[in-house]
Amino acid sequence: MEESNNRTPKNKYDLIIGIFGTLFGTFRLYQHLQAAPVEWNYRILLSISFIGYGIFLLYRYFQNNKQ
Repeated sequence: MEESNNRTPKNKYDLIIGIFGTLFGTFRLYQHLQAAPVEWNYRILLSISFIGYGIFLLYRYFQNNKQ
């Protein structure tokens, strides 16, 4: 019973950080791609990694809620 109580706040943080990471990464990627000359540098890779990590956290959150 104590495990379920300890896992609940982490699940909420996974949801919040997942949403934030996905939105922030998408926004930064959109801003960078709207620039006239598109340069593929570390900023785009960092934005894509934010999106990927956010999607992973959201997936993990929804998979844990099904159990």
